Amino acid sequence: MNEMTAKILLTMEHEKERELIGDCLEQVGHEVVKVDTFHNAMEFLRKSDFDLIISDVHLQNGGSVFDFLRWVKGDPHLRDTPFVCFSAEPPEVGKYLSDGVRTAARALGAARYISMNDFDGSLLLREIEWLIPQTKEGNYYASENKS
Repeated sequence: MNEMTAKILLTMEHEKERELIGDCLEQVGHEVVKVDTFHNAMEFLRKSDFDLIISDVHLQNGGSVFDFLRWVKGDPHLRDTPFVCFSAEPPEVGKYLSDGVRTAARALGAARYISMNDFDGSLLLREIEWLIPQTKEGNYYASENKS
């Protein structure tokens, strides 16, 4: 695992998965902000910089993951933030549609689409480690304020 710690926004509707994934990331030193809705995620993204966004593919609150992904990739200040679509214990219809969802997510700019029937923390860490920046280049908003 890379030595750089990251600030990660984790959007998961169900508390069990949110805590399980968040705890896994925190155990290796990442700072994790855990939210349960797209609206809450958007509020955090407007206020703070993140190195990585991980979002539940099967959220049922306030739009689809595609709406959220389009919003992130449409914002010039967020578009370079790696976005991971995560499917934890996908429902039966989710398993059936996973190839189409994976293709759409990648076409909209997601860096990864990860699906796990049973959570595997070490696999998650291997899947995202290459997305964690090796160096921090600074905060866009902070550098804008210095001029």
